[in-house]
Amino acid sequence: MDSNFAFLLPVMMLIFGCTFLIVGRFGSREAKLWGPGYLFASAAFSVPLFDSLLQERVASAIADALFLLAFVFYSGAMLARFQRPSYLQPRLAFAGVTYAGMLYAGLVAGNVPAEFLLNDLACAALLGFAVTVSLRHMRHTADTLLLVVSSLVIADTIIRNVIFVFVVPSYGGHGDFISSQYAFAMQASTSILALMFALSALAATTVDTIAMHRDIAERDPMTGMLNRRGFDRMVAERGRAAGSVIICDIDNFKWVNDTLGHGPGDEVIRAFAEMLLARMPEGGFAARFGGEEFVIFLPAMPLAAGADFANRVRLAFAAVDRKASGFDGKITASFGVAGADAADHSLYEQIARADKALYAAKEAGRNKVMVEGEPPRDMSSPRVVSVNRGC
Repeated sequence: MDSNFAFLLPVMMLIFGCTFLIVGRFGSREAKLWGPGYLFASAAFSVPLFDSLLQERVASAIADALFLLAFVFYSGAMLARFQRPSYLQPRLAFAGVTYAGMLYAGLVAGNVPAEFLLNDLACAALLGFAVTVSLRHMRHTADTLLLVVSSLVIADTIIRNVIFVFVVPSYGGHGDFISSQYAFAMQASTSILALMFALSALAATTVDTIAMHRDIAERDPMTGMLNRRGFDRMVAERGRAAGSVIICDIDNFKWVNDTLGHGPGDEVIRAFAEMLLARMPEGGFAARFGGEEFVIFLPAMPLAAGADFANRVRLAFAAVDRKASGFDGKITASFGVAGADAADHSLYEQIARADKALYAAKEAGRNKVMVEGEPPRDMSSPRVVSVNRGC
């Protein structure tokens, strides 16, 4: 049985270490920490396989260092997962001090139980610190599972030491340790908990990695806003809710690009997107549908309030001083606003009406807010145009 454990644990840890490193290549920061942690653990559990090449005390000191490094990486991965500070220097300092104590206990005092007790408790403390700091930052079920399994690893380490070191001492020297009940209990529980620990960490990491790549696929790379796919998902998640839809478009944008150049033109789009997001009411969301066109959905907002929001954005955008960009004039935007209709089968029918209102605002001279069925909202222009539903 001991021989089986001796080969099982290093191989299992090696497999998980490599798996995490592969996941880390897809952008997961925590996976890049879980991977080395499991590789160090694999190396630590492999040390007994080289007993014939190393003195017992030297082998033990090497294994102690590898286990500590594994848990430094584990705790770092936990902190990264829950977006906590790394506390790297305090964790390394703690590991260094406790390792010095292990070296003294094992190489100088020859007290093997004290050496292994220090190692186990130091590892438990490193992981326990990360769990404690992360408790209030869980985001979903995978986080809860990871923290529960981590707590089991900590509890197993502490309880095992209490029983086999203090209640029923089961070993004295290095030779006694290999054949002791403690060694068997450690290998048996570690096999089970290491598997659970790795799977829960892998599940949590994979969930986040998938979410990250989905978010990338649903975001406009220039502005960071939702794209059409992301907009559709947000609408589907929230269900068909009544509210105002606004479509806006930067006026004469081809002329803006030709006059300022494509680089400054892109900056104009980014600035307009930032202005929209900064003023977005709670619950609302916006997307860049392409080029200089943006769509805003304001759930539960009446048509008049949606039009007022659009007009505030219009005035703010037109008031931006462009002289720093070498442009002595103003750049404006036009807006079309539509409200919900009980006959609508989808939000895109409302979007189509808002698009008609936007077209009418362009026809009316631009730099206006057109509301379906109402005159354009332009404080400076006497011209009045209306768009009726069903046109």
